[in-house]
Amino acid sequence: MSETKPPPEGRSAIDGMFQLGYLVDALEPAMAQWTRSFGVGPFFVLPPRVFPELRVDGQPTDRRDIIAGVALSYVGDTQIELIVPGEAPSTYSRFLEAGRSGLHHLGVASSDFDADRRLLLAQGGIVETEGRSALTRFAYIRGSVVHPGSIVELVEMGPRIVETFALIKAATRHWDRRDPIRFL
Repeated sequence: MSETKPPPEGRSAIDGMFQLGYLVDALEPAMAQWTRSFGVGPFFVLPPRVFPELRVDGQPTDRRDIIAGVALSYVGDTQIELIVPGEAPSTYSRFLEAGRSGLHHLGVASSDFDADRRLLLAQGGIVETEGRSALTRFAYIRGSVVHPGSIVELVEMGPRIVETFALIKAATRHWDRRDPIRFL
């Protein structure tokens, strides 16, 4: 990935919306429904996530069980992320406790994560959950001007996450409906 220059003052390096993130009760029935109803597939189930750094409502937490399972696929250039929330307090549990279900967030790609995070916060966004995984940094921000009324997941698009997403997207381009569930 080429190095990018910081955006001009007050401007964002956000590269655009690429993901719809849905909260589901269980991966297998949700993947089957997406495949049956919309022809989406194959889905890739990610290995259990490890979060070396995790903050909820600005406070570090040693609870790492915010996610019980994740599967990814694509519809064209839009990634579909299915998430089974874990038991730890997080943006996911808050969403469910408010009586909501389904579409949880819009994922936006960032080539300058720190600058975009600062800009979204300066524009009134509030970080609910943020952290770092083996592949990327992320921040779930509500009240964002990127998409008012929704939660935005800001995702740092470094080389490892870009490579992983490209592998999944390539598999969906010419999918023959065999092996609808795969594992990374």
